[in-house]
Amino acid sequence: MTKSIYAFRVDSSNAIGYGHLMRCLTLATELKKNSIQSYFISANLDFNSRSKIIEMGHESHILPYFKNKAFDLKEDAKETKLMLKRMNVEWLIVDHYAIDIYWESELKGICKHIMVIDDLANRAHHCEVLLDQNLGKKESHYKNLVPNSCKILTGLNYALIRDEFLEIRDESLKYRKNGVLKNILISLGGSDPDNFSSKILEKLFSCNLSTVKNMTVIMNGNSQHLDKIKSQLKQMPPKSNLLVDVNNMGDILKNQDIVIGAVGVSAWERCCLGIPAISLVIASNQKPGAKALHSSGASIVIDQEFSDGHCLESALEYFMDPQNLKSASNIASNLVDGFGTKRVVNFIT
Repeated sequence: MTKSIYAFRVDSSNAIGYGHLMRCLTLATELKKNSIQSYFISANLDFNSRSKIIEMGHESHILPYFKNKAFDLKEDAKETKLMLKRMNVEWLIVDHYAIDIYWESELKGICKHIMVIDDLANRAHHCEVLLDQNLGKKESHYKNLVPNSCKILTGLNYALIRDEFLEIRDESLKYRKNGVLKNILISLGGSDPDNFSSKILEKLFSCNLSTVKNMTVIMNGNSQHLDKIKSQLKQMPPKSNLLVDVNNMGDILKNQDIVIGAVGVSAWERCCLGIPAISLVIASNQKPGAKALHSSGASIVIDQEFSDGHCLESALEYFMDPQNLKSASNIASNLVDGFGTKRVVNFIT
């Protein structure tokens, strides 16, 4: 009997970002504990991303049509179908903003089940399970976009958190009891193509950092801005360092008092560890989740539309108060318990 597999259709690049791939890898790694083999099907995938998939024990297959072409929905469905026909696919998991009901309907005949991971609630889907792990999302956002029989999983109870964060959650929460802002991490995801890290450092240079002892910036090795960041860090008053292509994010995060970061997958990882944040909206699709996160009190989101006039300077000043720092930490840890990945895997297995 042919062993059933779980296939993921996901892309990643500097332009697309790496969040889609990372949450799929989180799911695949949990499935591996259940002796389930995962296959990643991609059209747009850089060398480092493919290496990471293989390094984590999964298979990576590249769709041939995409070379020197833009994404083509019909061609993508056709090529994916040809690739998956050779496999006994139990679940096809799709995490891709350009894929919709047409693509999923084309693929339905060659796999037993389809699951969609989405954040946008802006197009129809043909699937048995839809997951939107974002704060503030409800079943009603997708009710008219999926079949009546589709199970809709929404909210932070289903946040796809890696085991490394769950394992150090208690240690991280214990660390937060001192309430002193000493360590700041700047982590804006992927390769930070718009160089938000550099802009943040420029502003921090003129901020009150009297209690800050250490400042760390994390970046992807693909970034074109590494040299500029290194130069800026040499001029910062606190002890500062740059970390590139880290594979121990949990260990780095657990001793940070705040993170200046993007609103995305990483926001929920920070919440799991009870880390307050100053967050930036770096993509339009992040706005709904960012607004909900700001309203919760776990993070101050710097956004002109809803942040009550907060800027980086005022957010830092707010978190200099130990009571504010501890309060935000408690709120964050209560939002995400870290068991979301296990809940999703239990559901689809």
